[in-house]
Amino acid sequence: MKQRLFTNWVRMLSSGLLASTLCLAYTPASALADPTHRSTPIVQAIKKAEPAVVNIQGNKTLTNTGANGVATRQEVNGMGTGVIIDRRGLIITNYHVVDAVEKIEVTLADGTTAIAKLINYDPETDLAMIKINVGRELPVIHIGRSDDLLRGETVVAIGNPFGYQNTVTVGIISALHRDIPVNGSQQYTDLIQTNADINPGNSGGPLLNIDGEVIGINVAVRVGAQGIGFAIPIDNALEVMADLVAQYRTSGSHGLFCNRIPTENGFQLIVQEFRGNGNKSARDIRTGDGIRTVAGHSVDNPLELELALLDVSAGETIDIELERNGESLVQSVVLQKPTIASEESEIQRAAWERLGVRVTPVPASSIAGISDDYKGGLKITEVRPGSLASREHLSPGDVIVGVMDWQTPTLKTLAWIMANNSFQTASSVKYYLIRKSRPLTIAVSQDRNRR
Repeated sequence: MKQRLFTNWVRMLSSGLLASTLCLAYTPASALADPTHRSTPIVQAIKKAEPAVVNIQGNKTLTNTGANGVATRQEVNGMGTGVIIDRRGLIITNYHVVDAVEKIEVTLADGTTAIAKLINYDPETDLAMIKINVGRELPVIHIGRSDDLLRGETVVAIGNPFGYQNTVTVGIISALHRDIPVNGSQQYTDLIQTNADINPGNSGGPLLNIDGEVIGINVAVRVGAQGIGFAIPIDNALEVMADLVAQYRTSGSHGLFCNRIPTENGFQLIVQEFRGNGNKSARDIRTGDGIRTVAGHSVDNPLELELALLDVSAGETIDIELERNGESLVQSVVLQKPTIASEESEIQRAAWERLGVRVTPVPASSIAGISDDYKGGLKITEVRPGSLASREHLSPGDVIVGVMDWQTPTLKTLAWIMANNSFQTASSVKYYLIRKSRPLTIAVSQDRNRR
């Protein structure tokens, strides 16, 4: 009997049957498994968006005045998230993430690090634009829409909560059109509420739909609550981001005012108004025209329109491809050169050299509700590194409404103040600002020997 079993075993081995059976028994499970079936829509959404998500780190110094009137400074570490909106390194985040941060450190999804510069911000919506230079084109976030969101639909958040970089959380849209108070003078309006975990460090990051498109910018959490986070709808953020880029551009005005509407193939910009600049063909741009390309770049939202002109100089002629009644036509528009009088240019030069800021006048309506005492102000558009303003953390977006005992509604009033003997001889000068919709007073040293 034993001899028969041994003989059968030899026959099976020689025929290869046993060998194949043994190989099958010891084949690793990983070699048999196909991970494709695990690549769910959520996985695909993350892969699509993550390359355009960045982590932000930075330190800021807070000044606290005690009951005894003694001011103390405390350095705190901050963190947040941002999304790349342009291949040249423009990033959108929350303003509170980069407010007064001395060195904004950005880490890309591939581990590349860079120092960012604050370009512009909007205090009312808590959005800010920063820029990095890494010597190559960067991946850009895919922009969705927020006007058709559904309660209960799946959403994904990517961010830097508590410093854990590139953390992904998943949830649903819990509610729409939420208004959330921040303090006695400011509140977020029309927010998306989600139960996807959003923690400190997620601020400024994307809220994605199942297609990997950004539908909101994460902005706030409810302290003490679980499963309650909020995001700025992307349709609202797009308008603000376009304004921030338009203010940053050095080229002139295009005169186009447009709305973004959904189409069967995506979105299209529709001309609502065109304030022509005198060139004959530009007068042919009409209300209702659809915009296909601007300066050779395809555009379907107001942000892309402004980004298309980022490298165009004032006075240049650009071609705009339009769609009208199903037909394609091209019109030319000359970007209007900024019209700054020579006297105003001299004032700007003096403000840059002496104060370390470039400013642009804003009307009283822009600060209405914050303080009715001011007749307008001068919004800072750039701060010179190493200047007096830079050392005291004046930032682009701050609105100077007063210096010493005088208001600053116009450039001429600023020139008068700088020429005043009281200003020139003062060792320290008080600046009255509006920052993030709140009044602020900063004392700036006039020590000319400091560099």
